[in-house]
Amino acid sequence: MTNEQVAEILDQIATILELEDENVFRIRSYERAAEAVRGLGEDLAEIRAGDGGLQSVPGIGEAIAAKIEEILDTGSSAYLDELLAKYPPGFLELLKVPGLGPKRAALVYHELGVESVDELEEACLAERVQELKGMGEKTEQKLLAAIQTYRQGQERALLGEILPVAEGLVAWLRDLDEVLEADYAGSVRRGRETVGDLDLLATSDDPGAVCRAFAASGQLREVELAGETKVSGRLPGGRQVDLRVVEPESWGAALVYFTGSQQHNIRLRERGQDLGLKVNEYGVFAEPEDPGQLQGECVAGETEQSVYEALELAWIPPELREDRGEIQAAEAGELPDLIALEDIRADLHVHTTASDGRQSIEQMAEAARSRGLSIMGVTDHSRTLYVAGGIGLDAIRRQRDEVDSLNERFGDQFHVLLGTEAEITVDGGVDCGEEVFELVDYVIGAIHQGLSSDADRMTARVVRALQTGLIDILAHPTGRLLLQRPPQGLHISEVIDAAVELGVALEINAAYDRLDLSDVHARLAQDRGALLAINTDAHAIEHLDFMRYGVLTARRAWVEAVTVINTWPLSRLREWLQSRR
Repeated sequence: MTNEQVAEILDQIATILELEDENVFRIRSYERAAEAVRGLGEDLAEIRAGDGGLQSVPGIGEAIAAKIEEILDTGSSAYLDELLAKYPPGFLELLKVPGLGPKRAALVYHELGVESVDELEEACLAERVQELKGMGEKTEQKLLAAIQTYRQGQERALLGEILPVAEGLVAWLRDLDEVLEADYAGSVRRGRETVGDLDLLATSDDPGAVCRAFAASGQLREVELAGETKVSGRLPGGRQVDLRVVEPESWGAALVYFTGSQQHNIRLRERGQDLGLKVNEYGVFAEPEDPGQLQGECVAGETEQSVYEALELAWIPPELREDRGEIQAAEAGELPDLIALEDIRADLHVHTTASDGRQSIEQMAEAARSRGLSIMGVTDHSRTLYVAGGIGLDAIRRQRDEVDSLNERFGDQFHVLLGTEAEITVDGGVDCGEEVFELVDYVIGAIHQGLSSDADRMTARVVRALQTGLIDILAHPTGRLLLQRPPQGLHISEVIDAAVELGVALEINAAYDRLDLSDVHARLAQDRGALLAINTDAHAIEHLDFMRYGVLTARRAWVEAVTVINTWPLSRLREWLQSRR
């Protein structure tokens, strides 16, 4: 059992306990344990075998540790099975519909007999849900939209959920003596924000042995096909995974082919035809000398670089392979010098226990420092966002004192900036009074309330807020939550133009359920001359690791480091912030 699978079971227990009106502290103990498990950098099985066992993990007590041990040993939880016995088989799936929640799920179950997602959809279409207390027609329409979002989510998964799985499987493959090279391919390698199936690739002189080992490894929930060069099956959770094992001389060609995208591969084949070459997953082949032959001599294929070189192109980074002009740029020698994770010096959007974060300023700073950053910006929510524990002037004064004290201690090694995530109000105002503005180093503007599909109204609201001159960075501009909530109505082009005119940086929020700005919007922003900021929006130490997903999105957007303000040294960043005052 992976850490994520264990955390999912703990979350399910917490959800059912909420349905049962259990003690809130008991519910929270399971939620906290699930959060702790997801934040671990080490497998639970290894922690269990070490000193202190599972109880050495903060948030896991004796009772929950025993339940986790059972899950690790058996793959299931008798306690969860006991709780679920009171509900129909499809009820857990019903709870996954965004916006339904345990209380409403219980209501439609008890009042309407709804036991599954399909039955919920039928009840909404029959206008039966709106008759329930606290529901109404608008709720019914929102549920119908949420059902469609849920179904899309079943077809695809978030990059941040699949990439760690892909890396784990590749590491396992590379440990096999028979494997020469291994990697993941497909949309995961291209860094797409959501992923369908998972493609794995390996090269070996004995492909059959690799396939047999993988099929028998227990890595897959079920094996659907186990051949001499390919294994297909399902991961725990149901995601499709395909492993292909190729000859060493075809490794590069296969990696290009199975990385895709489909349109990128079509353009490569067309270019090959123009050059008298045939391009496929086995290599690049010259025209046959004998008309009776299917293909001629193999001229490239062992490495990706050799494939592109044979096509008279520079090697194209996987994130760019979407047929968005990358082949023309490679031909002209004009590929961008893409930003890399190592370029990031600062994380300028971090929350602490002052609002809705889980660690203190000092703890977050030490964690950021340990990850190689030299700057961190504290940006707790402003006071009007009550739901997130927004803070006022007195709390910010205390933060100012703490930040100044930490900076004195850190010296030149690390620096903490003090900011605020100020709510953009419905009239385009910014929840940042003059006294707060004088205390903080910068202001992040954001919308969390009053989201709307009315693009004209939302655009005017955002632009008015930028025009106040208070906002330095606009956070998660479209407000989307991938596979959960669509972007708010927004004429993004107008917002970008306003940001360029006013010198406001636009955020690529690196939380992998946001990735907002998207790659398409971030490229548009850079092309128009906007500054960007890639931030994690971290609410806990482990969230600082989300930075990689923001960087992947920026790479897909052709972003170079110079465009991104948190690649700048402290002196330049401070100079820019002070110039905006």
